[in-house]
Amino acid sequence: MLITGVKPVDELLNPVEKHWSIEFYGDSYVLNYLFHRAVSIRSRYGRVYVVISLEFGGIRTDLIEAFCRIFDCRLSAVSVSRVFRVRELIQVLKSLSDESDATVILLYPYNFLGDEPSTYYEATEISGLINRVSAGNSVLIFNTKTKFGERMPEGGSMHHHVVKVIIRLDRLGRLIKVELVKHPAKPTGLRRLFKVDLLKNAVAPAETVSLLNWVKVG
Repeated sequence: MLITGVKPVDELLNPVEKHWSIEFYGDSYVLNYLFHRAVSIRSRYGRVYVVISLEFGGIRTDLIEAFCRIFDCRLSAVSVSRVFRVRELIQVLKSLSDESDATVILLYPYNFLGDEPSTYYEATEISGLINRVSAGNSVLIFNTKTKFGERMPEGGSMHHHVVKVIIRLDRLGRLIKVELVKHPAKPTGLRRLFKVDLLKNAVAPAETVSLLNWVKVG
């Protein structure tokens, strides 16, 4: 299955089934690049619902359009939602649980959790809804590292059990390390290395169209 279009990453991920949830976490530079590629590529296969849990930023319209020229994607198939608090994300996920045969792409879904472990009951609700959404859709999650450690993604222990495949991304000088943290059909710890140059100009400043105007035009 074509997921990011970056060969070392997709080779490590596959085989994957249609309704598995797949998570990427780690280096924000690499995540940003793979997120934009995934939005573009997955639109070739049907509807894509993008949910961004950030107050601003998170999506480069010029980068999406550049990848669309490469991958022949369909901008009309992409819907973008931005949420500003946990309860808004929960409502969006509830509505997406009624969808089927779409790709749901979540950017930093645990971003608005509190800084205290006692507030993580909300993470459990988010993870439960991600599980519901993935019952009928492909779910791609682009996540941060946990606030309470170094190795695991954000979201708590339930989240780790809910997601079917987890990939950690790190930069090692001029190389990017892709590590398989979890996969139902492969041993954990498998790795791939590739050069940072493969992601050239991924997050370089560029003149871009605002998201609102881009949606109107697209």
